[in-house]
Amino acid sequence: MSSTTQYRKGSPVDLRNLRFEGGLSLTAESVEFNVLGMGHEFWAAVQRDVIIALAVLVEENDGNRRILHLEVAPPRKNEGVGSALVKAIIKAYPKRVLSVVPFAGAEEFYTHLGFSEVGRWEMRRDPRAIKH
Repeated sequence: MSSTTQYRKGSPVDLRNLRFEGGLSLTAESVEFNVLGMGHEFWAAVQRDVIIALAVLVEENDGNRRILHLEVAPPRKNEGVGSALVKAIIKAYPKRVLSVVPFAGAEEFYTHLGFSEVGRWEMRRDPRAIKH
């Protein structure tokens, strides 16, 4: 993970000015239409004007957030980019519950970031339940 990597909430300007690392399943067009067009937000790990990872979040009725999609470009996997991106989201919403339905095998990744299983399919990070 490079110290020049920025982890931040994405914007429509990013979709016009940044390119996506090869291997990501989302494109600028799909993010604009399917994410921003649906009122969701996206977060990006950006390195040298290239999006190397992204997360899609939806705000729930209670103001909490759900991670709908988290993806790191294949050449950047196992560098801590995904963890750093989720930590940036947690830092932006320190008092909000963050939930996810993880892909099979990703449970340990989310557990390491403070998420706990709350049902058969869901994991949640509740800041009120975390001991500091």
